[in-house]
Amino acid sequence: MRRSLGPLLVAALATGCSESGPQPNELAPHPVHGKVVYDGKPAAGVIVTLIPSDAPMVPHIPRNPQSVTNPDGTFALSTFADGDGAPEGGYQVIFRWPGEKNAKAEGEAQEDTDRLMGWYDGTHSTLTCRVKPGRNDLPTFNLPKVDRPPPVSRGIPGRN
Repeated sequence: MRRSLGPLLVAALATGCSESGPQPNELAPHPVHGKVVYDGKPAAGVIVTLIPSDAPMVPHIPRNPQSVTNPDGTFALSTFADGDGAPEGGYQVIFRWPGEKNAKAEGEAQEDTDRLMGWYDGTHSTLTCRVKPGRNDLPTFNLPKVDRPPPVSRGIPGRN
């Protein structure tokens, strides 16, 4: 019995060409560094997260690029490994600055709050960045002091 390999070869090639999603070289992280200043002072402990707008996203990457600011307000983003950076592309920049936990409160009320009051969450932040091949030094994020939460949002900037 003689079998033709032609149909199998065509099927294999078609399958290989129809894969969707980022290819491995598109996932390569590039170093991303920055600094967060709040009310004129370096902000320590701010969680910096990049939300992909036209960059690889989960499940192609294990998590969104993220970091926590050092005592001097600086950060180095991580995606696959500590401080490795972020894949090339556009991102929305969001910040969350955990406050102190209230040990006297009970249940969810004990959880820390965002000292930025939601001004820089995924719904309200209008900050963006573009990661390019090579080292990326983001401009300093100078956040003004906030004393009240932002107005109710009518959608997510750039998404609706």
